[in-house]
Amino acid sequence: MSLHGHILKAFLRLLGKLPLRVHYALGSFVAFLAENVLHYRRQEVAINLARSFPDRKYPWLREQTHLFYRHLGEIIAETVWFGACRGPERLRRGDICEVVNPEVLQHLYDVAPSVLVMYTHCGNWELLGGLEYYNVSGAPFPVRGERLCVVYKKLSSKAWDRIMADNRMAPLVNREELTGYVESNDVMRYALRHRDEKLVLNFNTDQSPYNSTKAKVDLEFLHQPTRAMTGAASLASHMGYSVAYMSMRRIRRGHYQIEYTPICENASTMTPEDITRQYYALLEKDINAQPFNYLWSHRRWKDDVTL
Repeated sequence: MSLHGHILKAFLRLLGKLPLRVHYALGSFVAFLAENVLHYRRQEVAINLARSFPDRKYPWLREQTHLFYRHLGEIIAETVWFGACRGPERLRRGDICEVVNPEVLQHLYDVAPSVLVMYTHCGNWELLGGLEYYNVSGAPFPVRGERLCVVYKKLSSKAWDRIMADNRMAPLVNREELTGYVESNDVMRYALRHRDEKLVLNFNTDQSPYNSTKAKVDLEFLHQPTRAMTGAASLASHMGYSVAYMSMRRIRRGHYQIEYTPICENASTMTPEDITRQYYALLEKDINAQPFNYLWSHRRWKDDVTL
């Protein structure tokens, strides 16, 4: 990492030590700037919301836009705070997340070679490095760090890629535990290399496949023709994994609920396309319940998709 990267990392680490309430105050200011001064991707947000909710009137769309930017500020605040964690104690005191039904994941883990968990940019996905510590009810989480695999997309900036990697592993007492921090292009090789181990693979699954992607399916999502990646479902089908959908709902500022919904116990009995369609049906239900909780600021749909 460059000197500039090291300085930035040290600054964020120092900033992260401030109390979460201070971060939320800073996050509110960032949200105001993004929405009202910088107009950060405002056109993309407006178009995505209007097309996804064609029956809604302008005042409702304007309110959801405002709520989205407020939530975006909270995501940034929480992510910086999270990066200063060293061990699980700060997370537990902060009570920022809870897994409400770990027994569902436990069952899927017991009946299959491994579990593939599909989720997307809802809630604050950058907090998932603390998954094994979020059982505030005391129920045991199915796996520890050495059995968790997080699939990510490499950033173009080497400095930010390293910073975000360190940030996502911040709560781990021993960074060596998480051997499964895997770039998306390498996930199949990783799965084959560890085929004799029981794992939980957390796979962020979005639409708009990369141009070189062959594993894709066309479907309708939020009233729009959508081209979706089926890479995660194809991996699960090939390996005979069980598959779960992970919901991350915002209950209030500073608290999310994570809930697992089974899609199948043996993905080899389904096509990747059917798994992907079930995933998007569950995701659409969550977005309809909390529209602001989704990352609307990216181009999620291609204009050339028809059904």
